Amino acid sequence: MRMDTSRIGVGALRIATERTRKRGSAVIEFAVSSMVFLTFLFGIIDFARALYAYEFVTYAARSGARYAMVRGSACALTNGNTWCGSASGASAAQIQTMVQSLNLPGIDPSQITVNTTWPGVTGSGCNTANGTNSAGCPVQVQVQYPYASTIPFFRVATLTLTATSQMVISQ
Repeated sequence: MRMDTSRIGVGALRIATERTRKRGSAVIEFAVSSMVFLTFLFGIIDFARALYAYEFVTYAARSGARYAMVRGSACALTNGNTWCGSASGASAAQIQTMVQSLNLPGIDPSQITVNTTWPGVTGSGCNTANGTNSAGCPVQVQVQYPYASTIPFFRVATLTLTATSQMVISQ
């Protein structure tokens, strides 16, 4: 059946054209607003990942300091070398190995940097001449981890997350 087009006025064609324009502008508005929304959503997710990595760094520094604290130079006298690691207590290399073996998901252990120092306290007998990892002397463990952001469409520089923990050696 053929349709009689002589009765269709110009106003009907104008209404159809306006609907097409509105539909096209709605698609563009949706595309722009969804890009903003998704960028915001990925930003929240990436911030949560950065917070997770920072919490790991603080946990690793605290664990490394505790490892050194309970494995001082007198540890081998009371517990034997099997538990203490060596007769002279925990070394910087042993602390670094212990921190890198924590293995939390999403953290690359090869990227972890551990700096262990035994800061001397003047007047207390804790200096390099007396052995810095003896009981009553402090141990300081600093852990660094480079965090690379993964937000789409934005290139954020790598952040170096750093945490330091200091404890007094008990044995």
